[in-house]
Amino acid sequence: MYCFRFMTLTFVVLFAMTTSSAAEFPLKEGDIWVMAGDSITAQHLHSNYFEAFCFARYPKLKFAFRNSGVGGHTITSTLARFDYDIDAWKPTVVSVELGMNDQGGNTPEQYIANMAKMVDRIRASKARPVMLTASPVNNGNTMANISGNKRLHEYAVTLKEFSQKEQLPFADQFHLLIDVWGHNKPREVLANSLPTFRSLAQDNQLAGVEELRAFLAAQDKAEPKPVSMQGDPVHPGAPGQLTMAAALLKELGADPFVSSATLSKTGKFETKGCLVDNFKEDGNKLSFDRLDDCLPFPVPDEAAMVLPLFPTIEQMSQYLLQVQAPLSSGMYSIKINDVPLSTTVTEKALAQGVNLTPLVYARPANAAAVNPIVVQSRAILTAVANKEGLVGQWRGLSQRAHAAGAAPELKDQLAELTKKVEAADEKIREAAKPQKLHFELVLQK
Repeated sequence: MYCFRFMTLTFVVLFAMTTSSAAEFPLKEGDIWVMAGDSITAQHLHSNYFEAFCFARYPKLKFAFRNSGVGGHTITSTLARFDYDIDAWKPTVVSVELGMNDQGGNTPEQYIANMAKMVDRIRASKARPVMLTASPVNNGNTMANISGNKRLHEYAVTLKEFSQKEQLPFADQFHLLIDVWGHNKPREVLANSLPTFRSLAQDNQLAGVEELRAFLAAQDKAEPKPVSMQGDPVHPGAPGQLTMAAALLKELGADPFVSSATLSKTGKFETKGCLVDNFKEDGNKLSFDRLDDCLPFPVPDEAAMVLPLFPTIEQMSQYLLQVQAPLSSGMYSIKINDVPLSTTVTEKALAQGVNLTPLVYARPANAAAVNPIVVQSRAILTAVANKEGLVGQWRGLSQRAHAAGAAPELKDQLAELTKKVEAADEKIREAAKPQKLHFELVLQK
């Protein structure tokens, strides 16, 4: 069962966050946002999650994202491809997430000098720069022992100072993540070993197999579960990169609020960011329809296990439900479009208010059916991935079209491919349209 350690904060701390933000999110109507980076960006993980969040949270805005990550690149090598791989998109926003490959040969002063050249180039293209620190190396370092991450720490500190001086939007994912990843590293080693242990536990002839099975049973009951960031220390897999996306969104001031509905058994309710109708109360069962203005954070299936480890993800997805009038004591199941969530909730938790986001994504891997929020999240993420496949083709063609002596027809082909990319943007927007959902809360006997 998912640990509801933050549930009592839902309508106290989290709701208060909806009215203020430390930064103004830099995404505006009509923006074309190019995400310049190295191989970590080129993985199309955290950049895709970041983009999917924006389509889910801002469905009334028209905008587009383009990935411009290249493995092994530094600020200098990114500047060398700027014309055909960034400026050719006619961007209005360019975020820069570089530093992992710069650290081998650049002091913090040299790093910032190069970053100043990048900012000048972005401004010359009439785009707005956004500065993002590099992610940490997931090697077990924490701020108390930062040895292998010392240069990236220095880059983050100097980039913050530079961004403040230049009045640029800035996100420091490095310092939000290094302790989370570092303290999790021993448990990550365990998480990576569990599949092997489970395989060994199937061998009845193995010496000590009963002790191994007891150990595995204890791990199955442990909370929070061991979580692997996956990938390698420099290139996290989906769980690690979901934490990166959430950290960047928070730091840049993205809106954490989805919607809230406060209900009572008498049929009175207060809503923000949603419409509730068709409310019915039948003994120990409540049902209603809910149409939200925007959607929760689209969480990929392969990364959902990281939510308990990094509360920022659910904090950035405040999908709130509260039932004020006294409910009968006990555990309540929640169904969305007749699909039950895997976790039940007490009447006390409902009275205090719950964030539905962790409930929606906490489900067994072998669940017979998935709820419609998960289905829509998958659709958004798939549409983003499909669009980025076209973006990859566009980038290769753009490089050839902008080369010296390029055949004129390449520019025509590029224009046609641009239309296909823009059509793919519309498919993401369509996938992210809010849908009316039917909720049922039923007392379990």
